[in-house]
Amino acid sequence: MADDPQYPPTIELDGARLRPLRMADTAALYAYLNNPAVTELTSYPEVTIALAEAIIERSLSRWAAGELSKWGVALQHDDQLVGTCGFNEHSQAHRWAELAYDLAQPHWGKGLMRNAVAVLLERVFQQELLNRVQAFVRIDNRRSQGLLERCRFVREGCLKSYRVCRGQPHDFYIYGLLRSDWEAAQQAIGAEETRR
Repeated sequence: MADDPQYPPTIELDGARLRPLRMADTAALYAYLNNPAVTELTSYPEVTIALAEAIIERSLSRWAAGELSKWGVALQHDDQLVGTCGFNEHSQAHRWAELAYDLAQPHWGKGLMRNAVAVLLERVFQQELLNRVQAFVRIDNRRSQGLLERCRFVREGCLKSYRVCRGQPHDFYIYGLLRSDWEAAQQAIGAEETRR
């Protein structure tokens, strides 16, 4: 990666920023993940302080190992953590990563996560860090499916009983986006803006 992997860059968004997670974010992460509305359609286990700490520790250790990982989504005016966005799994050899995100409920529907996902896709595809980004979404999580589709991901299939979510097996859709398809979409957008 072009940046020092131990210190992922802070990326400014409109009204928010993507920044490295830190252990001081534990209470904020726990607070919004502890809202059942945030986690009910995900594969998160029971939310505890220990889980929040483990998420942050895993992100920090993966960056330190030179792997892509998660950023915190924080508000610009007070740097308060309101979400995470980034990559759960990453294969350098095969140049793919699994996108994952979560967001505190008061910030839903404002375009914040869509903006964060778009910025991360631009980053990893323009720097040619990845050829493919994929995401796994429960088939009843329509909000997340809509976000991925607005970001030009394609639903590639349904994985039956793919993950056990708090004791119950659930079906998941797999979504994928190839760098070549992302680049073609960006060129089409550029051509459309030129015609205006």
